[in-house]
Amino acid sequence: MQKIKTTSQKAAHRILHVAAKCSVRSFYKAVVLTLIAVFALANAEMLADGGKDVVKSGNATFYGNRSHGRRTSSGTVYHRDSLTCAHRTLPFGTVLKVKNKRNGKEVYVTVTDRGPFRKGAVIDLSMAAAKHIDMVRDGVCPVEISMADPSMLNGGVPYAKGKEELVLPELQLLDPVTGNYYTMTEWQQREATRKEIAKTNAAKNPENFTAKAQPRYRVVGQSNMAKAEQADK
Repeated sequence: MQKIKTTSQKAAHRILHVAAKCSVRSFYKAVVLTLIAVFALANAEMLADGGKDVVKSGNATFYGNRSHGRRTSSGTVYHRDSLTCAHRTLPFGTVLKVKNKRNGKEVYVTVTDRGPFRKGAVIDLSMAAAKHIDMVRDGVCPVEISMADPSMLNGGVPYAKGKEELVLPELQLLDPVTGNYYTMTEWQQREATRKEIAKTNAAKNPENFTAKAQPRYRVVGQSNMAKAEQADK
């Protein structure tokens, strides 16, 4: 741990030394690099301490439903049922234990995204993780964050166990002829079978499906009938 601290401190001091020699235009770039070095030093200290004894406190938020299906900073796609979180600086894949300070409930999550960018918030939880510690109603709650063993994720199951998705039954319609109910798929199958049978019967007995010539009758007016009688006389 001491070695990691010394290396990070040397990097930060070196950046500050370079910033002192830079021009005003390059000064802001040096400041940004210095802030990155400070964050790296803080993360190195947290990782080097082994995890469980290091606790950070702050507010936690959670992803909204609009984020479902979007790609995260790590390249993975966010799923609302996943036990994941967003952290500003910790490496992707880091497993954290998050404890709700109000009710004592805990959840283990994996860092897959960057954030949160809300003032005062230190971690952004997935919807499933927020439900695990019962903070959805509050929206924002104080939490304690500590490093955790990856084995705490139950073998790396990507999604939290929850209720199975409900499958709506397919609509069924009554057939007045048979008195039975059939789905739309069954109706289509029955219609296709009926057409196939009719086609087969037409091929076997074409005379039954051929229209026969019928005698035609025409009404003749009275004047035409009188002319016809005179012609007969």
